[in-house]
Amino acid sequence: MKFTIPYPKTKKGKAFWNKTYGLNAIYAGKHWAKRVEDKNCWEELVLICLKQQKIPVKIFDNPVEIQFKWNDNMDIDNHAYIGKMIVDALKGYLIAGDNKKCFVKVSHEFHDQDFIEITVTEMED
Repeated sequence: MKFTIPYPKTKKGKAFWNKTYGLNAIYAGKHWAKRVEDKNCWEELVLICLKQQKIPVKIFDNPVEIQFKWNDNMDIDNHAYIGKMIVDALKGYLIAGDNKKCFVKVSHEFHDQDFIEITVTEMED
């Protein structure tokens, strides 16, 4: 089943939605000190895991897809904030940035393992 939702007709196009409903808009509502604390915590955790698992620093040439697999009691759509911080931590390590030239697809799924699994797949040009 498929359906569509049209973007609003404005002079600035989609920017209205981006600034109002994007995760960055919600994130901006959190006190700056707590945002920095969250970012630092997840960045440190991601970098430690990458290094412990001997994942080399290698920026993909083509855009990537990032798949998350979770095993917790959160609703699947509530993982967006954690996913954002993990993606931000990957910038400069596996991806050049999180814009649409570098990062084109994300998915969130559940699995039965006792860890968060992150798969970064380079898309074909």
